[in-house]
Amino acid sequence: MAKHERDQRLLERRNAKIAARYYYWTEEMRMRSDDAIVQLSENEFFLAPETIIKILQRARSIGADELKKNMKLGRPKTIPPKITAEILTFMPDRIPTK
Repeated sequence: MAKHERDQRLLERRNAKIAARYYYWTEEMRMRSDDAIVQLSENEFFLAPETIIKILQRARSIGADELKKNMKLGRPKTIPPKITAEILTFMPDRIPTK
């Protein structure tokens, strides 16, 4: 590999990760897009904001399902609370009848 030649496979993986993180910040965390670009630029990938924008423009062909697959958020599953008859005694109008 020449001195300035880059591994295309690694660049594609990086670009997919940038698109996934952008999706995370804008859709999951509800961050404004300009703030998300600054976050990616200054805190995560250390690329110029213009470079991040160009990568995102090229990544539009990636679908949302692909982005979610690449995200791997690791968020805990939401477990609904268990409602027991004892708890419902505090709400007499909602006690189930047999």
